[in-house]
Amino acid sequence: MNANIFEKANQIIRGCDTAYIGLIDHEGYPVVSTIAPIDPNNIFEAYFSTGIHSSKFKCLQGSNRGSVCYHKGDDNVTLVGDVEVLNDQPAKTKYWQEEFREFFPLGDTDPAYCILKFTTHRVQLWIENETAVFSVNNLLAVQSRCGLLCDGCAFKQSHGCEGCVALNGKPFWGECPVAKCCQDKGYTHCGECPDIPCETLREFSCGESEHSDKPAGARIEICQAWNKSISQS
Repeated sequence: MNANIFEKANQIIRGCDTAYIGLIDHEGYPVVSTIAPIDPNNIFEAYFSTGIHSSKFKCLQGSNRGSVCYHKGDDNVTLVGDVEVLNDQPAKTKYWQEEFREFFPLGDTDPAYCILKFTTHRVQLWIENETAVFSVNNLLAVQSRCGLLCDGCAFKQSHGCEGCVALNGKPFWGECPVAKCCQDKGYTHCGECPDIPCETLREFSCGESEHSDKPAGARIEICQAWNKSISQS
């Protein structure tokens, strides 16, 4: 898995106004239905609205396990994780959208209205004829200074590269200016730096080089995800 396919997945998610959610019914069978995401952003979490009388809500009384799939063209982003029902007023107000009033005429205080929070544990991607399967825990394990996912780098095996963290900022091709800057400032990775993305990291991630991210900014998104994960732990 590489940073590029991670960001491609995020872009697919952001562009979808409809997703598919799979839940387990009271007989233990999977049930799949369409659902509209609320402000979709990335693979880590998803939010949806539903009603306490819906089949989705009833499924969640027996099992909180679920799956969410985003589909665009020939590409699929499939997420597996847990679903939590949020019925507190702050959450209902935060995620309320006026178009929900068609189903919940009392607005965000409607007792029948609630929010589903989906938290991803495992990801399966098929994007531009490339596949990837990984756990969120593995993705959030820091692998580099700049956000490169070394486990998915072709040079790791072909050049015996252990990555900039293990090699103190000096991978197989020489001293990395991004890693050196990060280390000189005492950071584990660039996501910890208040200046992210600095010009050095921006050039690596968003430049025109064949080794730059495609889509641009992919490794910056990884660094920010690493930093958020550490701050929440």
